[in-house]
Amino acid sequence: MADVGVTTHKTRQNGRDALWLEIDYHWEKQSAPRKRLEVFVAGKAGYVYQLLVDTEATSQRPAEQSRLFAAARRTLLIDVSTG
Repeated sequence: MADVGVTTHKTRQNGRDALWLEIDYHWEKQSAPRKRLEVFVAGKAGYVYQLLVDTEATSQRPAEQSRLFAAARRTLLIDVSTG
């Protein structure tokens, strides 16, 4: 990664404290910028849950990425057993 810029946000996920990262960067030898959204949530027994969405940072992609990230966060379950 090159020219990395990171913005952090404290947030909540499923009633738990979480960290939301926005990472702007590009790969070396590629000029197209990229944007990465991540959320980290501490679970039980030392588990850490991570949700990641990464895409090109073209003019239409950030809005699409934000919608996808929001939908994924709505469905992210922490410490839920599937039986």
